[in-house]
Amino acid sequence: VDAWCRPKAAMWENKRVYQNIEALQSATDKTQIVIENRSPVTNSNVYVATLLIQQDGKVISKKVLPAINLEPGAKTNFSLKPYLPKFRDASEYHASIHFTLAKDEVWAAKGFEVASNQFLLKTANVKANAVTKANFKTTDHTDKLEVAAANFKITFDKKNGALSSYVLAGKQQVEQPLLPNFTRPLTENDRRGWKPQRVLKQWYDNKVSLKDFNHTQKADGTLAITSNYTMLGDSVAVKVVYTINGDGTVKVDYDLKANKALPFIPKVGMQMAIARNYEQINWFGKGFQETYVDRAYGFDAGIFTEALKDFNEPYVYPQETGNRMDVRWMSLKDSKTNNGLLVVADSLLSMNAWPYTEAEINLKKHWHKLEDAGFITLNIDLRQMGVGGNDTWSVVAQPLDQYKNLAGDYKYTFYIKPISGKADESALAKKIVF
Repeated sequence: VDAWCRPKAAMWENKRVYQNIEALQSATDKTQIVIENRSPVTNSNVYVATLLIQQDGKVISKKVLPAINLEPGAKTNFSLKPYLPKFRDASEYHASIHFTLAKDEVWAAKGFEVASNQFLLKTANVKANAVTKANFKTTDHTDKLEVAAANFKITFDKKNGALSSYVLAGKQQVEQPLLPNFTRPLTENDRRGWKPQRVLKQWYDNKVSLKDFNHTQKADGTLAITSNYTMLGDSVAVKVVYTINGDGTVKVDYDLKANKALPFIPKVGMQMAIARNYEQINWFGKGFQETYVDRAYGFDAGIFTEALKDFNEPYVYPQETGNRMDVRWMSLKDSKTNNGLLVVADSLLSMNAWPYTEAEINLKKHWHKLEDAGFITLNIDLRQMGVGGNDTWSVVAQPLDQYKNLAGDYKYTFYIKPISGKADESALAKKIVF
């Protein structure tokens, strides 16, 4: 709990770990769950059970279930089938069961939620859309490559191979280049405990170097820009391919090959900066508070909205903050104009956004001394190592083995598209895939 009596993310994690009723999904049939009353003294019939069905993160059905009568320690099988709609192929579906107090208690009011669990029923099968053809005008300068179409101009810096500028209708969308990034700001466990900046120094002390850069017009009408990077000699190779569709969507294919003899990787991802006024953040993923690979059990997937000022945890000592797990899409917009950027994943990403640079977060010792960067640092990652914390003062503070990113091969794809007006991000996320 913070100084304002607001529960931190770890509180929700603990609540779910210790909740009196647990519902687990069958490993062989996603429509079947097992409900267990873990209370040593209370029958589960004192709670109201409610079942929610979500389609693409939005609740489409809410039903109060018949009383579930379980003595302490007892289990029962429960079928979700009678409550499920006909699934659409291109949609993702979740079910969640919630147990709330049926009457006022001394310690909480009627309706207080004592337990809940969420289950993935079906993933989305999103088919690639036909590309939008455009008459691209490419201008190959000594230091940059410019790609222009009717209403946008995208620039790639030849020194670092990065997407460095995206101007749409005269407005700049990109404030700092999109580059591979392997680090995160140090957490309290990192800084005072296992010190990854020393243990994993190969990742903290080095930056990728551009090996070659080229572009080609593809037969389908899109334009592909390829940047190949190396680091630590030939021990690390990163290939980033940008494919530009005629509607201005940029597809980013990331391919990392890291020598398995290297220490594990703090983060596999990319980092850029966008306009500072894109402060309204909407996302389909885990929420509402920050989640990490070893601290995500307490939160469910859904569609959430936060202002940037509330998006990050205000740790007294600045550190890594604000990550969201299992992100399918995320938009960052100006709340007044609804103009902004939409990032769509082909898998489940880890994403966060700060009004500071990573260097600034590592430098300052109190949150109120952080200096606004004048832009928003946006992290679009495949994986970030866990926060650890079995203790906070020794090597034991590091993440458990299952929450580390072992050196090896990693691939992922995401799409970036400027948006305007009151866009339906869920629908748009399916339309821009190509």
